Amino acid sequence: MLHSQISQHRNGNIFHNPIKSSEAPDYHEIIKRPMDLKTIKGRVKDGIVTNSLEFQRDVYLMFANAMMYNRPESDIYQMAEEMMLESEAHINTFRQTEGFVRSAHRP
Repeated sequence: MLHSQISQHRNGNIFHNPIKSSEAPDYHEIIKRPMDLKTIKGRVKDGIVTNSLEFQRDVYLMFANAMMYNRPESDIYQMAEEMMLESEAHINTFRQTEGFVRSAHRP
């Protein structure tokens, strides 16, 4: 649910798949821990990401990579920054709800 909310952002399509060397030849020299929405979804499915903090870490890494690789005046940087702020709101709402659910299940 949270992943799909972030993926459906109007800028989400640029973050859906890993960056290919053909798109940015020096990307993997500069970015040491690439991350994208497809990889995050796989990490959740495979049990590597097991909680909302780990999910948040990977989402923020994805945006940090985009903002580190691209210049602040670039469209990609600005799209990443905008999407990061909106994703942060979704994640915070989810984490608050998650806290209510946990406390409701405690004796």
